[in-house]
Amino acid sequence: MPSLSSFQPALGLSNPNVQTIVSSVGRKLFKPSWLDSFLAQSEHRDIHVMGQHLTAQYSRASQADAPVVIIIHGWLGSADSSYVLSSAQALHDQGFQVVRLTLRDHGNTAHLNEGLFHSAMTDEVVAAAQFIMEDFPDSRVGLMGFSMGGNFALRLAKHLPKLTTLAICPAISPAHTVEQIGSSLIYQKYFMGKWRALWEQKQRAFPESYDFSALAGYSSIQLLTEIFIADHTQFARIEDYYAAYDLRGDALVGVEATILAAKDDPIIPPEHYRDLPASIEVELTGKGGHTAYIKNWRLESWVDEYAGAFFGERLNPKA
Repeated sequence: MPSLSSFQPALGLSNPNVQTIVSSVGRKLFKPSWLDSFLAQSEHRDIHVMGQHLTAQYSRASQADAPVVIIIHGWLGSADSSYVLSSAQALHDQGFQVVRLTLRDHGNTAHLNEGLFHSAMTDEVVAAAQFIMEDFPDSRVGLMGFSMGGNFALRLAKHLPKLTTLAICPAISPAHTVEQIGSSLIYQKYFMGKWRALWEQKQRAFPESYDFSALAGYSSIQLLTEIFIADHTQFARIEDYYAAYDLRGDALVGVEATILAAKDDPIIPPEHYRDLPASIEVELTGKGGHTAYIKNWRLESWVDEYAGAFFGERLNPKA
């Protein structure tokens, strides 16, 4: 395993907000040389579970029983988010089979299901992971999630303990995470823009079911979340919604997983990992921003090295 101190961002990349923004936005602008060939060999997979239609992209290894790593993106990301593709390509090069799961409504899939996504859909994502595992019956399986996807990964680890789980900067307290996003004009504008774009896709796909025009005037992500949950989910109160996937307290008792996070994360503070059960291994670096870990101006992420060593040690892929 690479030591936590081995992550040393290049000059000009130390600021946590620079890290986070470069990872989210900058990496979309610079296409790596491997991208086209990696995407070309990926296999699209339709996943039908619990009456819902999800999708995933499979990158198979030459050996059918090679270990598999399932990757779950962050909120409003997708299987084709730059950070997901980067980790997937690095793991595939190391001999793993890699599955990039896209959650409901993400990645231009709003038309596939009439029902709306929300972050408390644990059962649906557990069922999707089981579906994937059945596609690879002879393989050991790892799971990797980023931010909200890290929160999902930890929930899946509770339901599917055979998974070897790595969560990158997982959201532990949903209410606090929304509050942190709302406290930053940059992050709030970024996420609200993507959320509204998703609603527009949903409304175009199901015009008789949805009209989100009444939400257009709200500029607070906290208020928008409250209204969305009240109007479009089964939760009567926002507190009930947050509690459904809050991982503080005893929510993760008995769960074995590893968390990699940065002390300078501008969205998930390191103290959120302080009181987790002893079965959760927490690895904290000094720098890295939120799920970023950009190490150089080629915009390569140290997370890829860490994940390769983590799953290589635990799942031992065959070359």
